[in-house]
Amino acid sequence: MTSMRRSGPQRNPLPRSILEVSDSPFFGGGDFLRTMLGDLVRMMPTGPGLQWQLAYQLAGQIAAGQGIDPNPDPIERIRFEELSAIAELHVAEVTGMPVSPAGSSVRLVPASRTEWARRILDTWRPVLDRLALALGPTDAGGDSAHAGAGGDVPGGAGASDLFSGGGGPLGESDTDDETAMDALLGQWATAMFPAMTAWQVGSVAGHLAERALGPYGVPLAPAPSGELLVVSSNVASVADDWSLAIDDLRLWLCAHEIAYHTVLSRPAVSARVADLVIEHAERVRPDADTIGQLLQGADPTDMASFAQLLGDPSALLPGTDSAGLDRVRAQLDAVTAAVAGYAEHVTAVIAGRLIGNTTPIGEAMRRRRVSRGDGETAAESLFGLSLDQAQIDRGAHFVEGVLERSGDLQLAKMWTDAASLPTPAEVDAPGLWLARLDLPSD
Repeated sequence: MTSMRRSGPQRNPLPRSILEVSDSPFFGGGDFLRTMLGDLVRMMPTGPGLQWQLAYQLAGQIAAGQGIDPNPDPIERIRFEELSAIAELHVAEVTGMPVSPAGSSVRLVPASRTEWARRILDTWRPVLDRLALALGPTDAGGDSAHAGAGGDVPGGAGASDLFSGGGGPLGESDTDDETAMDALLGQWATAMFPAMTAWQVGSVAGHLAERALGPYGVPLAPAPSGELLVVSSNVASVADDWSLAIDDLRLWLCAHEIAYHTVLSRPAVSARVADLVIEHAERVRPDADTIGQLLQGADPTDMASFAQLLGDPSALLPGTDSAGLDRVRAQLDAVTAAVAGYAEHVTAVIAGRLIGNTTPIGEAMRRRRVSRGDGETAAESLFGLSLDQAQIDRGAHFVEGVLERSGDLQLAKMWTDAASLPTPAEVDAPGLWLARLDLPSD
């Protein structure tokens, strides 16, 4: 999934080009764009929040792809359950924490790509429902403005009369074409926003399923149950591509995903990650110019083309570079680096015990992170998460620095409350974090 941004002049690039196209014989006259956008709004489900049916449909379609999406063999399911039980005991011992807050068991369960894509949306749902509200266009007062029940939009105009030409904001004496078109696109974005957000998250989940091994390639939220779905066909492909013993890779994956789950399921950690993702979304919003550029590349007779274009998060999130956005991204990077560094450390300890030489698996995973797919890139844009190898290395250096100075016990203190998580400066200087932990509390 590539960005659909276009080069060229950025000052009011839309109205002239769109109006010229809409006046052409192919589009049926100058009023076609107004009619087309109105029809699209009326076709979309209405109501606040994310349109989950659209997200599930798009995720499943992308994950299934054009090839075979096989169901796992029952024997594979049994094997993953056996290896999960082994890995769970070791993760609990190394971390000194239960693998889930309730103390229940955690098991890796093989699944098809389609099932994985839909289940990961369920895992992310608590965060995504908040994200859908945070990402909404703002009204004149600076607050989020979202389509309400029945398709209402700011200003009191419903989806059915925004584009009718009479009684709505565009039906008055707008003589300036550029001003009118800007208003039209802004209102269209507001009314269409729930569907646009659903396309984005569905596209991310579907593309992630093409390469995903387990649920924590994107450490956004903990799985809500003790089942951690893994894409069995992707696991088999990695084993074949890198000539890895399949049971060694399965055992490594069990340790890896359960280690991440143990950390991310701590209430303080999951809440902090979610809060930062939402704050990031509130500072990065779609704008009318970007949406208009996307419309120029869409086929107005093909709804699938709109889903493809508007489902690209990187195309809808303009490059705002404020000090506040930089601060949020730095904090989010620090938390995810700490989570990744610790989980990878736990995985390495356990894999060293149970597998022995893990160099081939480690190299395979490193290469996969370096050559990231569309899903990882899109997730970065939408959630503000850094998911590359540099982030893993940064977290690993932090963990190594803490271990050199104090040992495992201090590391476990990170997960007790949000205040114990390292700051951006502390991730790069672990001695600062240790010194802060030793300070007497007020």
